[in-house]
Amino acid sequence: MAFSDNIIKNMANEIIRDCQAKSVSPEYDFVVYIIQLMLYNPKFGNASGIDRRHLENFVEECVRMIVGSETPIYTLKMQHTVDTNYGALTKLVDEHTASIEQCLKPLINEILDADPATEAEYMKLYRKISIFVVLSSGLGNPGAVMTLKEGIAALESVFPAPDLRVFVDLPRPERLGQLQELVELVSGVRLFNRDCGRGGEGIPDLTFTTLDAGRACAAALSSTVAAVTQRVSSLTAAVGVDIDDAGEIVTMGLRSANKRIFDLITFYRQYEVFLRRLLSDVAAITESSAQSAERARVVLQEIHLAVKYKTAVPAATVYPLFRKLWSVWRSLQNIMYLLATVHRLMTSLNSIHDHVKITPDVKKVVGMEMKKAVEGGNLDYGNVTGDIQFQGFCATCLNVGALVPAKRGAGVITCDGKSYGFCSVVMAKRFSLEPRRYINGVLEYARNNIDVINLLRLKDELTRVRNIPDLVAKVEPKIQVVDRHIQTETHPRATHIDKDYSWDMWEWKRRACQWAKIVNCRTRATQTHHSHHRREAPCQTTEPRARAVQTTVEAAVNTDGCGRVGYPLWSVGDKVKQFEVCPCTVSIDSEIDKAAYEIIKKINETSN
Repeated sequence: MAFSDNIIKNMANEIIRDCQAKSVSPEYDFVVYIIQLMLYNPKFGNASGIDRRHLENFVEECVRMIVGSETPIYTLKMQHTVDTNYGALTKLVDEHTASIEQCLKPLINEILDADPATEAEYMKLYRKISIFVVLSSGLGNPGAVMTLKEGIAALESVFPAPDLRVFVDLPRPERLGQLQELVELVSGVRLFNRDCGRGGEGIPDLTFTTLDAGRACAAALSSTVAAVTQRVSSLTAAVGVDIDDAGEIVTMGLRSANKRIFDLITFYRQYEVFLRRLLSDVAAITESSAQSAERARVVLQEIHLAVKYKTAVPAATVYPLFRKLWSVWRSLQNIMYLLATVHRLMTSLNSIHDHVKITPDVKKVVGMEMKKAVEGGNLDYGNVTGDIQFQGFCATCLNVGALVPAKRGAGVITCDGKSYGFCSVVMAKRFSLEPRRYINGVLEYARNNIDVINLLRLKDELTRVRNIPDLVAKVEPKIQVVDRHIQTETHPRATHIDKDYSWDMWEWKRRACQWAKIVNCRTRATQTHHSHHRREAPCQTTEPRARAVQTTVEAAVNTDGCGRVGYPLWSVGDKVKQFEVCPCTVSIDSEIDKAAYEIIKKINETSN
């Protein structure tokens, strides 16, 4: 790449800080992986370097992608997980062996650098050698007493304690070589003792365990591959790509839904590729496991025949058999490690897959298009073939991001020594007109959508065109301007003068306000009941006449002297200031009269 490791490291740290500010903590290696893919796009910089403006845009784009948690970021996570944790089977075994040696290196140095002087120091060194043999062979845990005793006994049978003085006097390289020989011999002896039923503490039966684990792993992968293949078929059925009248590739249907469908197809296609790769490796591992188990059985049979009915066996006869048995058993251990690695990787991929969600609008589009495909019988999308460029996908449809598998029946076009496939004859014809344009269109799409770079294996092609900013020249249609004279008809309509016409806009507004006022000021009539029955009628009145009326004459009334009554002599306002008490001759019969009498009585007492 054109950028040094220090620049990439600084960009990664800045991206991680911005992501952490948004409550997202990506791994450093994953951020570096994204940076390396993004730098294939020349819009973020050129071979001479990157300026601050481009760096800010680059960091913002990376942060947006990581924080957005959309489907492409999960595709990148899956690719990074496989790239960092899985590779060629032989490479995995070599890395595992190297890691074991690195862990045992301090113990090896202690054994090689030891210079015992006393008998106790010799016994301590002998014990260290036995622990190293058990740890290096992987046959049990030396922390267990029975395992350690069995290891020491097996070591005594091939390397007695008195020979330790000769071992100490050897040069360092020879001592290291003898340690490796002891590991092979002691491990072979312990495996033979286990087969005889006289030991084998902590040693699993790998001849059956590897076969069972391989079959179980293959079954789990097969079921997952079937489900993913079904999902890929349904999503591919929803892809709508066609060529318009101008010869341009267009996507049919809802544009936003098409983009999400394309991202989902990319994810599931990548998931399917990894699963099929794991399934193929597991099938090879299972076959190798069966062969190793058969070889282990044969070697054990040879050892039994060599020692049968014999009290003593020459070392030259039995030691090669022990080494051979250990070699076969080591291959079974490597197979078990590979199966564990595959299972661990499959678990990681499944956890990434669980984060990918299909929105309801995409499900609706997929369901409708799937139904049309089933009714039309168009579900045969074929298999992705590896001998065609772009991993067997249609080169024309890839210009818009549609991963549609190519069909052999649509034809194959060769350009610059490479073969390209197509999903239909129409797409093949269009590609044949401008092959270089559509090839560059795929590379341009990959630079802007980095999740397809590893899927289509375009790193080499993108490296070659990294400094070319525009791979596809967009041709804008030319606008033609022509001067023309057009004579219109003089009077297309008869003469008509509108008396209410006015050119003034405010006049029309005034009229509109007036009409609105007239509409709101309407008069209404109301009919009363029976008003139409009224009519004039004559009425006779009586003339008034004079009459005399006799009024009541004055008369005297005699009262009974049964009490006293008070009346005010003078008053100021409403308050009585003085009362005069006189005898009352009126009888008090009613309740009201009695109440009035009592009130007058109290007033009189108050005044006195």
